[in-house]
Amino acid sequence: MQTSVSEASGTLSIPLELVELELALNNEDCLGLGFEGALNHALGQVDGQILFRMRLDGVDDCDWVAAVSVSSDGGQALALVVQRSDGEKLAVESIEASELPVAGIVSAYAGLMASLDQPQEETDIELEDSDLTDAAEAELAMPA
Repeated sequence: MQTSVSEASGTLSIPLELVELELALNNEDCLGLGFEGALNHALGQVDGQILFRMRLDGVDDCDWVAAVSVSSDGGQALALVVQRSDGEKLAVESIEASELPVAGIVSAYAGLMASLDQPQEETDIELEDSDLTDAAEAELAMPA
């Protein structure tokens, strides 16, 4: 099975890391390892990670799809890894070229995950003891 990365037109710039992912996936035993096992093994070879995966049960001719992020020189390359219903090898599709509806949310999801990975700033609120006492007295004075 040909992948979208291989078939992409010259108008899209395909990161080398996605081509490396495609080659790594071609060497995986998807039947033996399963979709997630084969994907994790291939991503380990190219410094990538799964953002999310979902079972499609034949919708859009796909059984499984996973959004992945692969480290590249310019930051991260985002793609979909698809297992078609015919069960052949896994296909890599750039999110820009993919016709799957889920491709539209990959960038937003990657941004959300990146923001959640950032350490949160702690907000120090300094209250004086009298502020706490006044708040506690006000709470106790409220009728139930």
